[in-house]
Amino acid sequence: MMTSCHSRWRMLKVNHLKKKMNVNGADIVVEDDHVTVSADSGLVTADSSIRIEDEVHHDLPRGHCMVRDGDAVAFSSTGDVMDVLVVVGEPCGDRIPEALRISVEEVSSTAGILTEIMGQRLRVVALPGDGRPCEDYIRGAVRRSLQGVLLDGPGVEELLEARGVTIDGMVDAGMELVVGVDVTAELRDRLRSEIQRALGDLNVRALLAAALHLEGDIENLRILGVDLRDDPAFLYSDEVLGMAVANQVAGTKAIFNFKRYDEEKPGILGELGPMVDDAVAGLIAGCMSRLFE
Repeated sequence: MMTSCHSRWRMLKVNHLKKKMNVNGADIVVEDDHVTVSADSGLVTADSSIRIEDEVHHDLPRGHCMVRDGDAVAFSSTGDVMDVLVVVGEPCGDRIPEALRISVEEVSSTAGILTEIMGQRLRVVALPGDGRPCEDYIRGAVRRSLQGVLLDGPGVEELLEARGVTIDGMVDAGMELVVGVDVTAELRDRLRSEIQRALGDLNVRALLAAALHLEGDIENLRILGVDLRDDPAFLYSDEVLGMAVANQVAGTKAIFNFKRYDEEKPGILGELGPMVDDAVAGLIAGCMSRLFE
């Protein structure tokens, strides 16, 4: 029976270090931010293709975190890209696609939405053979090495901007459905202030984050059986999120205003996916309701 990962793993965050280790015949040499892997039996590597190599050289810029978990060693670095090297000290080269799949899943799970806004490079190295890669070891090493280098995630505002949603864009969308009053610079400034105030509300941020994360999961087909890319007519959980945002910002009256923005989708709302468009519509509707209280 496999023991708990917590008793097996060792982590080392390094910038300038020369270190050697041997994992079941795989020799690993780390010098500064350069990793060399070799083995008398040769190596099987996988990234965008699968190759047989005598020696593997891998550069990890800006310092990195190395974690050994059982027979798996992972190196992670985050500079311009999220860079992960996984060395599996098990004779499982014939099944390296499985080891690659496990590594990809763990990078996605650990880094979350960061995988959508950062470039990625992932490489898996294994000893030749037909053994089965140890999933627990690989996941443990990858997860903890990434946790050692990842900074706090981006804010909700940054995630919205990554999807083209700026405060100015929300102001423009809000003003499109104004009736009965003139749209002036002062009115726009007041709406901008209301949006900034609302974005400071933890509950609003949590609801927007939920919509952003779910949208990413939908787009990347991370959740089996949940494919909402065509915004099917029977989907209403997106509206529930939008109404929750509107209600949090300005109460019951904002829910009725939300329906207008959800149906007409002015400005940037017409360019967003099924979850984010309603969450942002709820934010705009709530702020507009407060504007005319």
